[in-house]
Amino acid sequence: MTVNLGLVLEAEYAHPVEKVWSALTTAEDIAAWLMPNDFEPSVGKNFTLHGTPMPGWRGWANCEVLELHPPHRMVWSWVAADDGLKTKATFKLTRLHTGTRLTLRHEGETDATIAKLLSGGWPARLDGLTVLLAHPE
Repeated sequence: MTVNLGLVLEAEYAHPVEKVWSALTTAEDIAAWLMPNDFEPSVGKNFTLHGTPMPGWRGWANCEVLELHPPHRMVWSWVAADDGLKTKATFKLTRLHTGTRLTLRHEGETDATIAKLLSGGWPARLDGLTVLLAHPE
C-alpha cells in the first residue's frame, strides 16, 4: 500500500549557516549524522545511503542531487525500496540572529512501511546533526 509522505521538520542550531551547510553537504559529516554514503555536492550526482536492513526496508536508499543552491537549499530524490517509488528530501537553511534554522521536507508517494520508518527516523537523525554540530571543527 502506498501513502503520501508529507514530513516537515524544523530544527534550530546555534551555528552559522555555513557550518550547517557543510554538515549537510560533506560525505563524512553526512555519514556521522545520517548514514554512510558516497555523496558529492553536485547536481545530477547519484549516491547511496547505507543503513541497517530491517523489516520493510532493504538497508539502503538510492538518491540523486536534484538541486543545490549553496548555502541555503538542497534537494535529493530518494528511492528506499525496490518498488522504485521516488520521494524528495528538501533541506532549506535560513539565517537567524541566533544561528540557523533547518527546514527538512520529505515528500512524495511511498510504501506505508517506508513512510513510517522515515517519519520515525528523521527526528533522531536531526538529533545526530545537533551532536555533530556541537563538536569543535
